[in-house]
Amino acid sequence: MYTLYARNGAGSLAVEALLAACGADYKVIVLNRKPDGSFEDFFLAINPKAEVPTLVLPDGSVMTESAAMMIHICEQHPAAGLAPAPGAPGRAQFLRWQVYLAAALYGSDLRLFYPHRYTTDAAGAEGVKARAAETMMHEFAIYADALGEGPFMLGRLSAVDIYAAMLCSWAPDVGELFATYPNLKRMYDAVVAHEAVQKAWVRNET
Repeated sequence: MYTLYARNGAGSLAVEALLAACGADYKVIVLNRKPDGSFEDFFLAINPKAEVPTLVLPDGSVMTESAAMMIHICEQHPAAGLAPAPGAPGRAQFLRWQVYLAAALYGSDLRLFYPHRYTTDAAGAEGVKARAAETMMHEFAIYADALGEGPFMLGRLSAVDIYAAMLCSWAPDVGELFATYPNLKRMYDAVVAHEAVQKAWVRNET
């Protein structure tokens, strides 16, 4: 069994949705913060950096980095068909876009919502936030251009689409994003229409 340490609406959403879509045996432990903002001690014993998501694999080993988790889960559950197999057509593009989403869009999102982490000057936080919003929209434009008519990046639902849908929900203005790039809206709607994915989305909204 996988154990996913999560926060509702956080980066754990895509991992949870993928586990559900793969039909994997898993459980979700939703973390709470203490009054000082830190996580409970039991979680720090599992991951001293207190990163969400954190995934404990069936063999007891620990993974961090959501994109890496999703690649690994797909490899462990090939029958689900949510990633091209190593060496198969489309594998290179699968890896390309999975890492792009994590390294570019996810990074911009962190700067947008946690700008104080990226400057030693408290007065500069608003500038960090503003630039992050601009950068994020540019990165969405690149992704939307590659997606084309879609709705799926690789021609069928994959972990890439699940990750991208989560990131779309974090856009500075989701309505503006979807109005500007209707293909991203089509992708998002197609992802959350998947029954197992939808259950994870709904659970994260509660």
